[in-house]
This record gives sequence, C-alpha cells and structure tokens, in this order.
Amino acid sequence: MRDQYTGRDAVANAAWTWTSPAGPVFVMVDVESAIEGVVQATADLWMVGDGTAQRIGRSELLPSVASMGVFVFEDLTGDGLPDFLGAVADSAQVEYPVFFPGARANLTEEIEMAGSGYHFSTDEQNAPTVLRGPGGRACAVQLWADEPTPDSLPAGWRYLALLRAGELARPSAIPPACGN
Repeated sequence: MRDQYTGRDAVANAAWTWTSPAGPVFVMVDVESAIEGVVQATADLWMVGDGTAQRIGRSELLPSVASMGVFVFEDLTGDGLPDFLGAVADSAQVEYPVFFPGARANLTEEIEMAGSGYHFSTDEQNAPTVLRGPGGRACAVQLWADEPTPDSLPAGWRYLALLRAGELARPSAIPPACGN
C-alpha cells in the first residue's frame, strides 16, 4: 500500500486488512502528513482484487491527529464493507475513539456526531468494544464515558446502537436488546 502514496506531503503510516467472504481484501490506511510541523491525518479505505488496489473511501481531514490505532476492523454493519472502530491520538498522545463505517466515497466519523459533548476513554481497562447479539451480530459500540457527561449520569459505559448505513444512535447507559 505504501506504493500508492508517492507524494512528498503524505505517508501511509499504518494499515489494517480484512478479507471479505466474497473475495476482495480491504485495507484501511492511516495516511499522515509528512510536512514538518503539520499534524493531521486521513483514513483511506482500499479494495484489493485481481491484483489491483482501488481506493474506495476517504475520511475528512482529521486535524491534530498524530497516530491511529484499531480495536476492530471488520464488517460490523453487514453491508459487505469493513467498519473501523479505533482511536486517534494527537501529538500529546491524548486519544479519543473513532468509528468509520465502511463506505464508497466519504468515510464519516460517527462517534463525534452521535456522542457530541461526551469524552470517551480509550484506555486498556475501559477500551471501546463491540456489543454483539445472537450469532455474533454486532448491534452497538460500547464506550466508557468520563465525567462530566451530557446525560448528567456518573462515568460509566454508554452504548451507541448501530443503525442503518452505519450511523450510531445517541449514547445510552442502557445496552440495546441486540435481538435477544
């Protein structure tokens, strides 16, 4: 994948792969600025099939991002494209979680939109995870909310249910039923 980034202004810093049951391999690439003093990144989603790589999606510019990490990279939404639950960190290594549902064209960061006003933790003890129902089907993203919280509840787990097209519901302290 590094061969796809030949410009002097960006570098492929990390990549994660997922193989679709239908055959193609998908790669999520952390693309970071290579310009000294500019700290920003994007996430690119590539599909590799028949020996060729094609970029199918890109996130908006993520300002102040110095690195990305992954918790889950698989098809959580059931649409045949992998979804990225991870974390981004700034140059001071302050981290926050991100969720990019796989998409052709624009990868939209859903946690910021659904959980506006919350501060979600990414530490090992309270790492973001996926809540699954029967058969292992993903139904929500589970995040630890630090105080103060917009819902005025104490710090604790919040659940952002997976909606259609990879959108996330507003955080709730009550886990969704997950088809039980």
